[in-house]
Amino acid sequence: MPEKRTLHSMETAAHERLVRVAMAQAEIAASRGDAPFGAVLATSEGAVLLEEANAQTTTGDPTAHAEIRLIRRAAAELGRPTLEGLVVASNAESCSMCASALVKARVAVVVFGAPHEPHMDPPIGLVEIAARSSHRVAVIGPVLGSECAAAIGRARDRTPTPRPD
Repeated sequence: MPEKRTLHSMETAAHERLVRVAMAQAEIAASRGDAPFGAVLATSEGAVLLEEANAQTTTGDPTAHAEIRLIRRAAAELGRPTLEGLVVASNAESCSMCASALVKARVAVVVFGAPHEPHMDPPIGLVEIAARSSHRVAVIGPVLGSECAAAIGRARDRTPTPRPD
């Protein structure tokens, strides 16, 4: 009997496919005037379950990052308090808030595109958060890192930066 292939053991093409889905969500976010970030939830075999885009600007919610929205939606729609055994892919390495939420949600694997941006505050991201947590999250990335970073830069160039009143 052949071994069942999961996202832990799949080729890079499976990771790239999920990151590209997240990139499409990032474009949706940018087209609305939100920060260009997207995330996708998938099974360990790579089947897409849910997709979300950043919505901080359009919702006025500073926590409406793509990963947070994805976790909340997954809990509601899948009726699961945790996301054990599932995979999250995003077009960029998660910030500290999202990384902590992914750990708390007990996600099995996180695949990311562009690496953590040095200007983020606090200046730690998924890799550092995962390394310090007792729940072991497999972190895969950067996947299509340069392509994701370039797309984020282009989207930011097109999207006006919101200004506080």
